Amino acid sequence: MSLYLDVIIKNYFNFNGRARRKEFWSYFVVHVLVILFCYFIHNKIFYLYLILTLCPTLGVGIRRLHDTGRSGWWILAMNSPAFFIYYYFMLLDSDISANIYGESPKDSYMDKIMRDEEPENNNENVFNKDRNRSFSFPSFDPEKIFGNETSVQIIIIVVIILSIIISKNF
Repeated sequence: MSLYLDVIIKNYFNFNGRARRKEFWSYFVVHVLVILFCYFIHNKIFYLYLILTLCPTLGVGIRRLHDTGRSGWWILAMNSPAFFIYYYFMLLDSDISANIYGESPKDSYMDKIMRDEEPENNNENVFNKDRNRSFSFPSFDPEKIFGNETSVQIIIIVVIILSIIISKNF
């Protein structure tokens, strides 16, 4: 339950970094139970809860994908007929070492000291790094167009919310 509250409160708009399997599946199980509870109470409460938890649900999913070394774009597989690929990635173990999305969340401070590594200083501004990117169609990468993955994820959230609103009207 504490991991669920951490995702909801501390990481509401967090799409960067990595999330362990334990964090994702703890959130997922409690989230499904709350969805079922809200569904049986009232439809308006159910839809309100779904809208309010859209960002943290996408965030923990994207951070879990980052933990397995995959791009956040794989989150789109969650709403496709191939949704089993998304859940397969959620079951995979974390990358043991650091990847492009950050340090391993399994790596504790004490593990780093035992390996004689210096703790990293994370004061670097994520939004200012890699500004001089070029674009070519053969190596299409959405991050090259939008600058960073956070803006892509915000676009995904907006598209999902618009699709929910449009589907309610038809």
